[in-house]
Amino acid sequence: WSDEFDDAVRGFASGFLIGIPVVFTVDSWWLGDQNEPLDSLTLLAASYVLTLAAVYWIGFRRGLRRGWQYLGDAVEALALAVLALVAVFWVLGQIGDGQAPSIAVGRIAVTIAPVSLGVAVANHLLARDSSRVDPEQGDASAMRAELHDGRQWHTLLELGASVAGALFMCLTIVPLDDLAAITTEVPFRNLPLVVLLSLVVTYSVVFAAGFAGEADRHRTPGPLQTPFAETVIAYVAALLVCLTVLWLFGRIDQESAPMEIYTKTVLLAFPASMAAAAGRLAV
Repeated sequence: WSDEFDDAVRGFASGFLIGIPVVFTVDSWWLGDQNEPLDSLTLLAASYVLTLAAVYWIGFRRGLRRGWQYLGDAVEALALAVLALVAVFWVLGQIGDGQAPSIAVGRIAVTIAPVSLGVAVANHLLARDSSRVDPEQGDASAMRAELHDGRQWHTLLELGASVAGALFMCLTIVPLDDLAAITTEVPFRNLPLVVLLSLVVTYSVVFAAGFAGEADRHRTPGPLQTPFAETVIAYVAALLVCLTVLWLFGRIDQESAPMEIYTKTVLLAFPASMAAAAGRLAV
């Protein structure tokens, strides 16, 4: 059961990392709104076929599986993707808040393929219980690790990786200005839930999904290097990056209302914090 739980958490984390940018494109929302029930079923069936192919060639779990087990693994990966999207759309106020069920189903059907593929390749995306630093002689990461073996340097390195990951995600979303349309769709009262889910997913990616170096991160001493403190610091860093990018691209300015700034920053920090967590996994 412990292995099953680890596989599920790792699948959720990988699905969020790969699929969440698609959720934050307003075109996918509008396509889902226009979907007929038959279209949604067709998309779900196609997503299952793609997920089955990924599970067969890459593997949702370690080791070889029997034919019928691949079918079950693909169903499990697709189910985890559905649960992840239900959580995201519920937090964003798009499920159970006066929305027609057909709209929620349509949006999930449109966005489920990348999320389910992310779940399916979780074990291949990043190694479990191993170091991401290549020990081969001459590797830049290994050489830096040898030169700077202090706790403070490692903290700065992880913080820099978090900023880089958040910046990468922001630069893929902010120029398209989909965020402005999504901001009008999300109820203001749901923003604390967005913050909470961001923190939970960020913590899960780095400290609970069994990805590379998790055991070392749990053993790292220091008041600012506990799982809770590192999660909060990484999220704050993502918030600052989001605020900066929104300002640089003119999505907010000195004339913007404080509530608008708060809403856009929190919503953008949702995918940015996950990318920040992915950046931390790379060091």
